[in-house]
Amino acid sequence: MRNYYWITGGTYTCMHVQKGILMIVLVLILMVPAIMAESPSTTHSDIRIVEQADTIPGLFEIRIVDPELLNTVRNNYGSQAIPLKVEKGLYIGVLTPNVLYLRGDLNESEFPVQDIIHKNLEDRIGKHLIDITFGRDNVKTDLFGKDHDYKVWLKAMYYQSDIDTIRDFITVFNDMSQTTMFEDEEIALPSYKPNYNPDPYTYYTISFVDKDLFFEKYDDRSSEQYQVLHDPSGKPVVLVRKDGAYIQQDLKGNERSHFLLRSLLFSMGFHGESTDKDSFFNPSNTGQTTLSPLDKDAIQLMYGGRLQSGLTLEDVKKALGMADKK
Repeated sequence: MRNYYWITGGTYTCMHVQKGILMIVLVLILMVPAIMAESPSTTHSDIRIVEQADTIPGLFEIRIVDPELLNTVRNNYGSQAIPLKVEKGLYIGVLTPNVLYLRGDLNESEFPVQDIIHKNLEDRIGKHLIDITFGRDNVKTDLFGKDHDYKVWLKAMYYQSDIDTIRDFITVFNDMSQTTMFEDEEIALPSYKPNYNPDPYTYYTISFVDKDLFFEKYDDRSSEQYQVLHDPSGKPVVLVRKDGAYIQQDLKGNERSHFLLRSLLFSMGFHGESTDKDSFFNPSNTGQTTLSPLDKDAIQLMYGGRLQSGLTLEDVKKALGMADKK
């Protein structure tokens, strides 16, 4: 069910709602479904509800209130009330089943909420980056280089949808990266013959091959050079190496597009998986063809200039200021 939100309040609504409060409201709107899902259920039938309004399914109210009201709300809602605090006991509000009560005197000097929210977001991005980077047997980061632009070269048996998938990814990635870039005007096709001396591109070659050729390559592969990607049933569908991939031609639709991008991202250093339900890197999402916002933030962090190839997990944590966090 989709949730809708409205904000109410007295004098605090106009006099005290400023950047800090608006930032908190926006973040908590995103957090409400998860917090409510994790909150303990209650069987108390005699809880007195403060200013209870008619409950409309899918509707959620945010009330900006006098800070003195928060204790009353917590007491009256009992176990249904979830106190929200930033640090050292600084409470910013109370979350109840249908209303978020947010104190109206929040300001940046007394409650450093923006810094805390920003730090929490940085930690979440960093942890996601670690999840999608370190996997399988890789123990160090392995990024694409930055000396030359990369060009994707489709060697055989491609569809127009494959070209479109690659173009869309390149557009998104080039906007995020501060280091590696892809040629965004031309996808090289089977007849392509480089005529540059010296060649300004580093090529990433993708070959869609029939089942017989794929398993011939699969049987003859070097475990040091090739990694295998599997579909949800466990069947091998991609052989991927640092400079290219062999992909089974019989993949269709979104699954084909997913493994096309997964191959490229794997070669770019993203060997891991994520448990985030919206992530492209969640092993259950083999029909997903776009990156989630968290995926984009992590990729932007990886190729933003702070990290380079050859870093261990501990090196990455140190570079991201996460060295003391588990």
